[in-house]
Amino acid sequence: MSESGEEVHWECIAHATDTYVVVVVARLMPSGRYVLLRQYRQAIENTVIGFCAGAAPAGSDPEVEALRELREETGFVGHIVASSGPLKVNVGMSNDDQYILSAEIDETDPLNQHPQQELEPSEEIEVVLMMKDEIPAFLLSEQAAGRTVGPGVWYMFGILPTLARHA
Repeated sequence: MSESGEEVHWECIAHATDTYVVVVVARLMPSGRYVLLRQYRQAIENTVIGFCAGAAPAGSDPEVEALRELREETGFVGHIVASSGPLKVNVGMSNDDQYILSAEIDETDPLNQHPQQELEPSEEIEVVLMMKDEIPAFLLSEQAAGRTVGPGVWYMFGILPTLARHA
């Protein structure tokens, strides 16, 4: 029903399990390099450039889940410095909650000297470390190569203002 009481029909996605999503915007310190992922996604049969992310069970702690995803997908151990709280990011298609968390990784910590991913058998993830000013050109080159760029990366690094300045 709409707010006015009219019956409406709309397609949407509902997950079979009660989960939410964590997205981790991680940065190595002291270098300031950001952690991006190049990950093959079966749903679109293409590689996506994005942030570390994953589903978490309802009732779990988003910070704990974000650090778990960071460790599994990148091998890095970090700490959370900020969290968005629950967001609805695709309200036209889904009622999913998503938390966006900022993490810092001490690259001088021995645990982070030789990170080893703990990927699931179905995951294909390459870690890409970049300085913020390198990211816009990188995203454009990845897109030109036929890969998909996740919207969060576009938003985070101001790619649209960069494109507008070059138009």
